[in-house]
Amino acid sequence: MRMQIGAAHLGIPALLLLACGPQTTPFATPQPAPIPGPSDTPYDPGPLRDPDPGPTDDAGNPIGDDAANCGGMEFALTRVPPNVMLVIDRSGSMAEPISSTSNTSKWQDLLAAMAPVLSTYDGEIRFGLDLFGEGDDASCTPGSIAVPVGANHGALIQSTILAAVPNPSTPTAATLDVVIQNGMLNDASRDNLVVLATDGMPNCSQTVGDVTQRIQTLYSATPSVKTYVIGVGSATASNPAALNSWATAGHTAKASSPRYYQSNSAADLKTAFDAIVGGIVSCTFKMAQAAPDPTQLYVWSGGVSVSASTTNGYTYDANGPSVTLHGPPCDLLKSTPNTKIQVVYGCPAPPDPG
Repeated sequence: MRMQIGAAHLGIPALLLLACGPQTTPFATPQPAPIPGPSDTPYDPGPLRDPDPGPTDDAGNPIGDDAANCGGMEFALTRVPPNVMLVIDRSGSMAEPISSTSNTSKWQDLLAAMAPVLSTYDGEIRFGLDLFGEGDDASCTPGSIAVPVGANHGALIQSTILAAVPNPSTPTAATLDVVIQNGMLNDASRDNLVVLATDGMPNCSQTVGDVTQRIQTLYSATPSVKTYVIGVGSATASNPAALNSWATAGHTAKASSPRYYQSNSAADLKTAFDAIVGGIVSCTFKMAQAAPDPTQLYVWSGGVSVSASTTNGYTYDANGPSVTLHGPPCDLLKSTPNTKIQVVYGCPAPPDPG
């Protein structure tokens, strides 16, 4: 920056002071600027600020071509996948067809419905598996954790279900006790959920109320665990009140009746798993570091700007630190899991979607 000091008050010819970078020659002695003579043209330094930076928005942020050079910092993001324990009924009745027009068993339909979901969302959800019950026919042994919740367990879960044979009874409440005690659904840094799929009422001296109580226990835990309920076939369709009560206790009841996901065909079963699992994909992204000033955060979804909003945009949590999408931006991410999310600090320009 150059600055000129006028001579009007000094009574001497004007001095031109030049502020420049460091000398490139070691120990060089700075020389004063020359004093202009009568024939010299005085130097006009111009305004003491940068020229017009170009177009800006109402907040003074650069827009247009200049926005790409505004020096924003893009945060490294890590998606926070939820823990989901699949609690699957493999009682003897699962070997029967789901309807009179079906030529496959409910067990086969279940595997066919779960396979694409496990493949599609394996990188977005930490799946686990509990098959109930265990042992020989009519055994009341509760299901144990066949596959613990963890990353990339989809293929292992599919092979475990494929190798299993429906034959024991339906100790639903006792199996949920196993999930409560050993299901590893206690990670407060992520959502924790149960998906319960069954084709009938509990037996082994266990009641519908016993199951409701276990689902309430899961929800009352810290962290809270929601339970989604899928009914498979006519036995659950004939007693919707029971499974409605379970969905209500698990805080996943649908707005319309039945309040749970009733499946009367193989297609229904696939739709139920698609809706539930697709709906619980995480819309929360952990940031590598906190934002010094949250008002300077800019969020982009697939190259489209996302506003700060709890209903149709994003929220920032300094304790994470993390950014969570809500409403349509979250719905888009759930339907298209590979949508690229970017969070930029200090620059409203869209980042390279790369």
